[in-house]
Amino acid sequence: MPNIFDGLRKISDNDIIEQIALLETMNVTNISKPIIQKAKKRTISIINFIGSKIGKNRVLEEPEVKEIWALVDEKKEELEKCTRNELNERLFNILAEKINDNLESPTEDEVSIEVIEEAAKLYKVHKNLMPNHKADIIYSKYNEKLSGKAKEYINGQAFVDLQETTKDIEEIISSMDEEQKREFTQSVDVAKLTFLNVWKKLDRQHFIRLIWLCVKAYGGRFTVKEEELPSFVTSEEEVEAFKREEELKKSQEELLKLKKQIELCKDKINSIEKSLEKEKRLLKNAIRSKDKAEEDIIDLGKIHIKLASVKKSYEDELKEIKLKMENAPLEELDSLMEEFKVVKFEEIDINNKISDINIKATYKKELIDDNVKVISIKEESIKNIGMEFQHLKEEAHNLVDAYNKMKSDVRNKEEEKKNEIFKKWSQFFNKFTFNFDNLGNMVSFTRNELLKIEQCLYELHFTNDPMALSMGVIESKGNKKKKEEYEYIDVSFLDGFKIEIQFMVLGNGEKKVHIDEITPEF
Repeated sequence: MPNIFDGLRKISDNDIIEQIALLETMNVTNISKPIIQKAKKRTISIINFIGSKIGKNRVLEEPEVKEIWALVDEKKEELEKCTRNELNERLFNILAEKINDNLESPTEDEVSIEVIEEAAKLYKVHKNLMPNHKADIIYSKYNEKLSGKAKEYINGQAFVDLQETTKDIEEIISSMDEEQKREFTQSVDVAKLTFLNVWKKLDRQHFIRLIWLCVKAYGGRFTVKEEELPSFVTSEEEVEAFKREEELKKSQEELLKLKKQIELCKDKINSIEKSLEKEKRLLKNAIRSKDKAEEDIIDLGKIHIKLASVKKSYEDELKEIKLKMENAPLEELDSLMEEFKVVKFEEIDINNKISDINIKATYKKELIDDNVKVISIKEESIKNIGMEFQHLKEEAHNLVDAYNKMKSDVRNKEEEKKNEIFKKWSQFFNKFTFNFDNLGNMVSFTRNELLKIEQCLYELHFTNDPMALSMGVIESKGNKKKKEEYEYIDVSFLDGFKIEIQFMVLGNGEKKVHIDEITPEF
């Protein structure tokens, strides 16, 4: 990818001298001095005026007010004596100093990225864009600002920005009370102005102009053109490519639909299996209850026969006692009456037992009748559920067949698309190695999304310092026993599409970077 120094190498010596002069001269110290000197001059003029009125002849010398553009011109004269290499080195050093990012021996890419980041803050450019994309946006916004302006105005834009910054400083000074102003104007330590925090804005304005010059020198854009990316297709190829993409998308949707239908069918089968088990359990209970009731009736019948026999013997005995009582002498009658009562009570007890047996037998018969009905209903229900179960099994079987065929079709189409992507990437990004096992998800991206991914890969591939693009370190998400750490880049595009690229910077061999994973989540 181009960085701002690649662009600077394309501009003239005069332009680079202009930029160095502005960067070195237009700082808070040099901007503040005229403001302070003017304030001091006004104070001294008043003192001298009052002194002349009261007869004091001592005149204080008024400070010389040296304007910033005079300092810029002096700096340009000094720089005109430097060679182009010296100018390039001087510009790099002043930019590296201004970004103040605690970088030891920073590379051009690191300084370039930090300069772009700082400039982007002034224009509130979306932070999760690639540096080149940010540079293009900055170029476009600054172009709008300069739109229609004459070349003389464009060259003087730095002084327009200076006026804004000077106005900011003057407004802050004017808001001070008299004691603060007096202390401020008497101070020789101009560095105290740093608390005003205006220097950041001034530096960012410098950076914006610098980026504009660099991108302009590169033809108006840092980002790669889509037609240069491996997944780009011409208008003639686009129809066929779109057709293949739509066919794959349709097949993937149909596969997902079949999968949901299979899951729904399985849920129904599971539900029916539970219903079938329940009905079988109820049928089994009804049969068991019916059989038990039938056994109980047989047992009750046997008891009934025994009780009937005992009852008959009691009845015979009572008849016999009655006959005896008819012919018995008076002295035996009481004894026979007592005997009759005892036997009669025994007969009544037997009758009660027989009545209980009859009631139980009647209940058991009703229970048998109820169970017969339940058995009939459950057998019919089991038959119907069984038919539905069989139908669902056949439906599930057909769905699984259709799913497997569609899965094979989708796999073939995805494999074709994946192989096409991987082949193009391997040939185009020849300084990369890829973990293609982790990159199977590339088939789920549209061609436009692939082009966005390739823009990021392009920037990473063609940078001299891939580490400069890293946002930090992340642990691999794979199932490897030994977890590895990877650099990562998080990118959010203006349309909401976002990706995370996990990569590892390799040695100084032919292959510079290993791409491990690209995911739409971060």
